[in-house]
Amino acid sequence: MANIVIIGPGAVGLSVGAALIDAGHQVVFAARQAFAQLKVANAGEMAPRRRVSVVTVPEALTPADWVLLCVKAHQVEGAKAWLDATVGPHTRVAILQNGVEHRERVTPVVPAGTVLVPVVVDIPAGRSAPGVAEWRGRAGVLTADTPEGQDFCALFTGSFVTARPTPDYVSENWKKLCVNAPGGAILALTGQTMQVFHQPGIAAIARAILSECVAVGRAEGADLPDDLIDTQMARFMAATPDDTNSMYDDRAAGRETEWDARNAVIARKGRLHGIPTPVSDLIVPLLAAQKVGVPG
Repeated sequence: MANIVIIGPGAVGLSVGAALIDAGHQVVFAARQAFAQLKVANAGEMAPRRRVSVVTVPEALTPADWVLLCVKAHQVEGAKAWLDATVGPHTRVAILQNGVEHRERVTPVVPAGTVLVPVVVDIPAGRSAPGVAEWRGRAGVLTADTPEGQDFCALFTGSFVTARPTPDYVSENWKKLCVNAPGGAILALTGQTMQVFHQPGIAAIARAILSECVAVGRAEGADLPDDLIDTQMARFMAATPDDTNSMYDDRAAGRETEWDARNAVIARKGRLHGIPTPVSDLIVPLLAAQKVGVPG
């Protein structure tokens, strides 16, 4: 049994936390708002009863075996007090976030030498209330095939989360960005659900973002197949019209979106490799301008 702290009890944090409890570990949720119940289940199923431990002040925590950082990429700095309290000399930190810059974002806010385990998360989920989340159809996580990645995946044995190490983590990470970058930007900028992809010109913009992501990802060492763009565009066009994504949901709720981790990264890394990214260069300032409290 491992001693695990979950920082960020959103949809993903609650889902993986519930899975780790099911696997027999001692799990503590670090949260600003306490919740007395943990209700997490697959869509349409009854949530089992789980005992929950929630701590609302960093001073009440001590170093853990594992810390799972489940805040969004732009919230890492705000989690520093929690990390200071829970990361000790032998703590390993798993980073469950969107984007491809897990290490770059977290290294400055943890002690030198801390073992970091970037994680690709595939858990379509939503949180409806503190401690209450629903995942839809699949729940998976991927890590690099390293000793620490294998140890992280082993934590989920016996739970509803499928965890596996992959020999090509870089490619898997960029494949997910190829989903997130076009879909999130289009829905956040238009304020519409996936039906907007059928409006004139929208699919062409999404394809252009996707093409830039593939070009930059390949320059970063990702092995991205030639049919990835057509395959992903077909998925976008076949999506249920009322489907949304987290960028849409955050924008609708007046929260800051992950525009930097999902879209600015393409332009940023494109410049490093001398790859033009004109569409990303255009949409990033528009996404950045959608600050919390600014009418959209």
